[in-house]
Amino acid sequence: MRRFTFSLCLLLAAAAVSAGSFSGRVLDESGKPLSGAVVETDLAPSGILTVSARAPGHYPFRHSVLASAGLATDITLVARRPERRLLLFAGDAMLARRYFEPRAGEPVLVDAANPLPDAERLLAAVKPYVELADLASVNLESPLSAEPLTDPVPKLVTFYSPPELAEALELAGFDYVALGNNHTYDFREAGIRTTLEALADTTLGYSGAGHDDDEARRPFVSVATGAPLAFLSYVGWPGTFSPTQTATAEKGGAALGSAEVFAQDLARLDRDAIAIIQHHAGLEYAELPALSERTSLRQAVDAGADLAIGHHAHVLQGLEVYKERLIAYSLGNFLFDQYHYTTQLGMLLFVWIDGDRFHRAEIVPLNINGYAPTPAVGAFADAVLNRIARVSAPLGTCFTRSGAHAVVTSAETRAPCPAETVTLNAPASTPLALRKLGASGVSPVRIDAAGHPRRLGTDLLRRGDFESFDRYGFADRSWTGFDAVEPGPDGNMSAVVELAPGETRRVGMQVFERIFAPSGTATFSARLEADDDVEVSVYLQRRRTSESLSAALENDALTLLGSTTVAGGSGWSGLSFDFRHPRIATRSVRLLIDLRSERGTEIRLDDLLWVQWSTPWLDADESAFGTHVQTAD
Repeated sequence: MRRFTFSLCLLLAAAAVSAGSFSGRVLDESGKPLSGAVVETDLAPSGILTVSARAPGHYPFRHSVLASAGLATDITLVARRPERRLLLFAGDAMLARRYFEPRAGEPVLVDAANPLPDAERLLAAVKPYVELADLASVNLESPLSAEPLTDPVPKLVTFYSPPELAEALELAGFDYVALGNNHTYDFREAGIRTTLEALADTTLGYSGAGHDDDEARRPFVSVATGAPLAFLSYVGWPGTFSPTQTATAEKGGAALGSAEVFAQDLARLDRDAIAIIQHHAGLEYAELPALSERTSLRQAVDAGADLAIGHHAHVLQGLEVYKERLIAYSLGNFLFDQYHYTTQLGMLLFVWIDGDRFHRAEIVPLNINGYAPTPAVGAFADAVLNRIARVSAPLGTCFTRSGAHAVVTSAETRAPCPAETVTLNAPASTPLALRKLGASGVSPVRIDAAGHPRRLGTDLLRRGDFESFDRYGFADRSWTGFDAVEPGPDGNMSAVVELAPGETRRVGMQVFERIFAPSGTATFSARLEADDDVEVSVYLQRRRTSESLSAALENDALTLLGSTTVAGGSGWSGLSFDFRHPRIATRSVRLLIDLRSERGTEIRLDDLLWVQWSTPWLDADESAFGTHVQTAD
C-alpha cells in the first residue's frame, strides 16, 4: 500500500499530488481553504484510493474512490465545538442464512465453528469510517444466540445470528444497536433472552426490545460527553401472527411505536437530553417512504425528537429536514444477505448536531458487495448518491458535494436548491451516457445524433462498467457466465468471454432484480469488442409472483429483446435495444445475453446499462421538470 502526505495552506488555491490521486482543496464550511490541513492518500492493491483529510480544530474525514479516477472535488471539514458531536447511523445488520449456507456456486463467508474472525473481516472496509464518529449506531435486525433456537413465530422469514455478531460490531466501532424491529422476536422469549445476554457481554448499548413493554421502551442514554444522548427504538406494527412481535406487560418483544408512545416516552426524558428515535416501519423495497412512515416520524419530531431515523425498506429512501430536524426514512442494508440488486445500494449517514440542533449530514455511499458493506466507488457510488438525490427531491431536500460524498446542512448554511438542469458531456456517439450527481438525481440521459438530451431515466444495473467488481476482496455476486473481469489495455475493467468455434455462451445477471416499474419503458445498452464476428441476442427473463427463485432461474421462458451481429476486429461497437417491462404477475426480472461465434473469439463487454426511463421523449428545449435542459460544452 502506497501512502502520500502533503499539507495545504491558505495560499494554495488547489493542492495536487500525483495523477490519479487528490487534486482538490480542503475547505472549511464557509468555503475557505483550511490552514494547516493535511491529506493522506492510501493506494490499495485493489485499486481503491482512500483520501483522508484532517485539520487542527476540525473533524477528520475520509473518502474512497477509484485510483484510476482520483478525487478532484473539494473536501469540506467540520469544525469541532464544545457542544458539537458527530453521530453515525448504519442500516440493517444480521449474520445468518447465506453467510453460512450460500447459494450454489458462491463461497462460504462465515465459518460456523468460529464466526468472529470472518465477521470482523466483513466489517473491515467500513471500520475506519465508523471510528470517525463520536457515537455510532446500527439496526441489529436479528436475534442473537449461541444455542439453537427451534421455536420460531409463525411467519414466512425467521433467522438468528451468532452472538459473535455483537462482538464484531463492537470491534468495528459501534456503540449502540437498535432492537425495535420485526425480527427481534423471531424466536419468542428464548430469542429475547439470548439476545440480551449476548449484548450484556459487550459494551454495546441498546433499546427497543425487552422482556416486557417497560423494558422495551426504556431508552439507552449515553453520557460520555456533553448533553445526554437518549436513543429510543420501535417497530411500527405488531404483526399478524400470534403471539405478536411486540412487547406487552405480560410478554417480551419489540417496542411498538405510535404517536402516543413517542409523546409519552419523549416526555419522560431528562429536559437536557438529546432525543434520537429510530422507527422500523413502512414498506419493503419502496422507493418513497409510505405516508404512514412520513406521518409517524414527523409526529416524533413534533413530540420532541431531535433526530429521526427509519429502517425496514432494505433500500435507500430519502432525507427530509422538517422543522430543522433531520429525518432519514430508510438507510437500506448494511450487513445483510439479500441478493436483489437495489438492496446492495447502501449508505453510512453521518450527522453533526450542536446540542439538540441539526447542523449537517454527510452521506458515505456503500456497496453491499457480496453481502459485505464496502465504500462504493466509481459509477456505483454515483448511483447511490443519485438515488438519494432522486428520492429526497420530493421531500424538498437537495445536496451539495464534499469529496466523494453528498451533504445536506441546516438552514443557516443551506444554499437554495439549484434549478434542475441536466448537463451532458459524453460524446454523441455513445448510445447512452451517464451524468454525475445533480439536483434531480436522474442518472442516464438518452441523446440524439446531435448530442441533445432527449430522455431521462435511471440505470438499474449500476455496476455495468465492472469497475467495482471484486473490490475489497469480496466475490461479486452480480454476474454469471464470464470467464474473467480484468483491465484492458486502457486500464478500464471489462468482462471477458472466450468462445470456442461454434459455441454459444449465456452471460448476464446472476439473479433477478425486483425493483422495477411494471410496464415501464426501458433500454439495454452495451459496448462489445471481439477479434471475430459475434452474434448477440439479448433476453429478458421474469420470475412470476408465485414461483420460487430456483424454479424461475432454471425454467422461466425468455423474451427476446433484440439480436445483432457485431463485426470482429473493428474495435468497440455499441448496441442498444428498447423494450418494456412486464405489466402484471411478475415478481422480478433479469437480463441475459447469448454470445455466439462461428470461428471462436475472445469477447470483451463493457458499459452495460439497463435504463428505466422516467420521461417520454423530449423536444430539444423541453424539460422533464419544468426547467431548462441543456448540453455541456
